[in-house]
Amino acid sequence: MIEILLPTLIPLYIIIAFGYIGGRWMDVHLHSMAIVSMYFISPVVNFGAIWRLQFTPSYLLLPVMVYVVAASMAFLSYRLARIKWKDDTANLCGMALGGANTGYYGLPIILALFGPDAVGIYLLATFAMTLSENTVCYYIGARGAASVKDSLIKVIKLPAFHAIWAAVLLNFLGVEPPKAFLTYWQYFAGSWVVIGMMLIGVALAGVKSFRINWPLIGFTFFMKFVVWPLALGGIIALDVYILHLFTHQIHIMLLIAGIVPLMANTVAFAARLGVRPGEAATAVLLSTLFALFYIPAVFMVLGIQLNP
Repeated sequence: MIEILLPTLIPLYIIIAFGYIGGRWMDVHLHSMAIVSMYFISPVVNFGAIWRLQFTPSYLLLPVMVYVVAASMAFLSYRLARIKWKDDTANLCGMALGGANTGYYGLPIILALFGPDAVGIYLLATFAMTLSENTVCYYIGARGAASVKDSLIKVIKLPAFHAIWAAVLLNFLGVEPPKAFLTYWQYFAGSWVVIGMMLIGVALAGVKSFRINWPLIGFTFFMKFVVWPLALGGIIALDVYILHLFTHQIHIMLLIAGIVPLMANTVAFAARLGVRPGEAATAVLLSTLFALFYIPAVFMVLGIQLNP
C-alpha cells in the first residue's frame, strides 16, 4: 500500500511547484485556470465517472451522509473558533474546514489503489464536498453576506451538478458510454488532477506574504487531521455494524476523503472575500505538505488492506 501511495503523492508536489513557477514568473492566471477546471474539465470527469459506474440505489446515500458531515464540520469549526478569535479568523476556519481536497489530491490516490472503475462512486460521494464548499463554506467566509438563496443559486449554476444528474439518468436508463468517450474521459481525468494541483501553486504565487499563525495552524490541523477522520470513521462504523450497505473499498474511499489536506479553494475564496488570504495560503500549503507523511502513516497504523 505504501509503495503505491508515495510514488502517487510525490508527483503532486512537483505539479504544485510548476504552478507556483508559472504564477510567479510566467504570468499564468489563477482565474483562467479555475474557469477551465470548473466549467470544462470537472463536468466531463464527473459525468464520465458516474455514467460508467455499476450503480446501486444505496450509493445515493453516500453524498447525503458526506454532505451532512462536511456542513456540520464547517459550522462546528466556526463555533469553536469563535471561542478563541472574535475577528474573521473564525470565518476562515469555518470556510476552510467544511470541505477537503478530495478531487485534485484524492483522485490520484483512488486511481492508484482501485483503478478508473472505482472513480465514479468516489466522485459521487465527494461531490458533497463541492456542494459544501459552495454553500456553507462560502456563506461562512462571506460573514453572512451571501444569503442561503444566493448559495443555492451558486450550486445550481455549477456545471458539475448538472453533469452528475445527467450521468445518473443515463446510468439508470442503461445507456452505455462509447469507447471513444471513455478514452477521452481518461485524458480529462488526468488533466483535471494536473490543472487542479497547479491551481494551488498559482494561488500561492499570488500571495504577497505568508504569515504563520501557529494557533490557527494548530486548530485547522486538529480539526482536519483528527476530527474529520473520526467523523467519516463514524459513517464507516455505522455501516459496518448496522447498515451493511457499502463495500470495504467504499469504506477506504471514505477514509481517504477524511484524511486528504485542506481544500484548494480555501485560498481562492479567502482572496476573493478578503478573509486573511496570506494565512489561508499558509494553512493550505502546510496541510498539503503534512499530508505526504500523514496519509501513508494512517494506512500503516490501521494496517489497511485492499481486500479484508
